[in-house]
Amino acid sequence: MPRATVSMKPTKFDLETCPEGWVELRRMSYGELLASQDMAYQINVQMQSQNGSAEPEMGAKMSQASVLEYQFKLCIVNHNLENEAGQPLDFRQASAVHLLDPLIGQEINSLVEKLHRWDKTYPNSETLSGSASSTNGAAEMASTPKQVLVLPPEERVPPATSPTS
Repeated sequence: MPRATVSMKPTKFDLETCPEGWVELRRMSYGELLASQDMAYQINVQMQSQNGSAEPEMGAKMSQASVLEYQFKLCIVNHNLENEAGQPLDFRQASAVHLLDPLIGQEINSLVEKLHRWDKTYPNSETLSGSASSTNGAAEMASTPKQVLVLPPEERVPPATSPTS
């Protein structure tokens, strides 16, 4: 039977925006990916408003920074990036994301997004169980610049179900 769990084996990427810079990234599990999508859009409901009315109030908070902090912490397993004092950046700390040059941060974010595209074939393990799969991940991803749209939970379409007879 084919393996359906994510491989923790990282892929190394040379950074175009940081000469001699590189990152090793791993793919998130589906649960980790869902958690990061849920972070992107949170709805807050107050049953009683501040002004005393009985009408419930709803508010939405979108936090791209929290999502990137979470994804960088999970996906960047190794790198050679340093701060101005020559110390390695620690992406387990949210502050490291905020110190990055915007071009470098955007490039790393783009690589993380490309690792999680469902329409590309990447091996989920070192030993594939009887099926052919593409293994040129870095080269293939570099040739397809696209963005990933993260929908809030209430806008996600559930999978179609077959009618019961």
